[in-house]
Formats: sequence, structure tokens, C-alpha cells
Amino acid sequence: MKLNKYIYKKIAERYGLGDTPYTPAEGLISENEIEEWIVDWYKDIYERLPPIWLAGDRWYDRRKRKIAEAKDEEA
Repeated sequence: MKLNKYIYKKIAERYGLGDTPYTPAEGLISENEIEEWIVDWYKDIYERLPPIWLAGDRWYDRRKRKIAEAKDEEA
């Protein structure tokens, strides 16, 4: 589980959003916002992008994106 999803899950649990912690809740921050915070924090501390295990696309996310990009280029 990515760090941003874990943090989002904990926030959702705290505010009683039930069994669907990964769906964006109205008025609640999103997983993407949390990931942006993680990236900003890491860049402030280490002056570079965070490692992929901390934030960013997973290998399967990148694979899907590359496949979609290849299909778009063919069309």
C-alpha cells in the first residue's frame, strides 16, 4: 500500500467514513493531495524527488500508462 493511501485510510477511519476509505469524500482531502504533500516534504528535506516506494507511480501504474501512450501514438 502506498503511503498516501495509508494516510488517507487513517483519516477516513478517524472521521467515520465507513468501509470505503479509498473513495474521495466530500470536503476531505484526496489521496493525490496527500501524495503531493509527501513529495513536497521530501524535496524540502532531500532536495530531490522521493523514491518510488514512497511516492509516485508503481510499476503496474507505469506499465498501464505506457501501454495507453503506445495505443495513442498508433492512432
